[in-house]
Amino acid sequence: MSAAALTVRAFRDADLPAADGPTFDDAAEPAADDRLVVAALAPEGPGARKRALEALLCARRLQRDAPPLRGEDRRLRPLSTAVPAIDALTGGGLPRGQLSQLHGPASSGRTGVLVSLLASVTSAGALAALVDPLDRFDPASAAAAGADLARLLWLRGPRGDREEPTAKALADATAAVATLAGSGLFDLVALDLAGAGPAPSRALPSTTWLRLARLVEEMPTALVVLADGAVAQSPGGASVALEPTGARWSAPGGPGRRLVSLAACVRTGRHGRRAASLSLSAPA
Repeated sequence: MSAAALTVRAFRDADLPAADGPTFDDAAEPAADDRLVVAALAPEGPGARKRALEALLCARRLQRDAPPLRGEDRRLRPLSTAVPAIDALTGGGLPRGQLSQLHGPASSGRTGVLVSLLASVTSAGALAALVDPLDRFDPASAAAAGADLARLLWLRGPRGDREEPTAKALADATAAVATLAGSGLFDLVALDLAGAGPAPSRALPSTTWLRLARLVEEMPTALVVLADGAVAQSPGGASVALEPTGARWSAPGGPGRRLVSLAACVRTGRHGRRAASLSLSAPA
């Protein structure tokens, strides 16, 4: 994997949003300490990758005094999404050691659920990683929703005009996910393919998802894919489908209006037999 394929972003205290929100330059070449991520994602064996990833987290101060791997067996405790309707339908949240999926069209609340999940994990003191090949993540909105950006490792793709990622970009993204999920260092590893359309299904073989599902077996990590439509899940994973049912805006029309809330129908299970309504509000 080349450094230009995905660049790393981990937040220090100085990076946390001010009142007007942070601004970030487009990632061209990574800084000197960003080069650690190349070693962390290079195919040199699981032991070497894990050591490189640990060095990256240490360099970025993305750790707490008590290592997150110690303590109780967290594999039996699902990750709460902090969205009551979804947690109720999934038995408490997304299962660890499994590949789960969150999918739905634009304006269905899919990104809001992902941000809520990131906030739930990081605010509890755990580590989360987000692989974002389309560079769509908004850290200011995530921080406003309660995410602790100091607990988040963000791998972002190059910003461009393409609506769909290339096959190489998808391969690089899934390779990064494999390293992060296989390390066992993160409670949550998320791959954000929202907005990529049918590209993941066309470009990636089904064995890609089978390999990723096997990587997290017996680990305290929940692996989650966010997409426009159903992509893949492991047998014990959760499938959460979101269907938009309405939106509320701050004004009837015009360029200055902002989205206040989204309403959606959420369905879980392979056939979507369990359903509930939910409403997601934008941070004030």
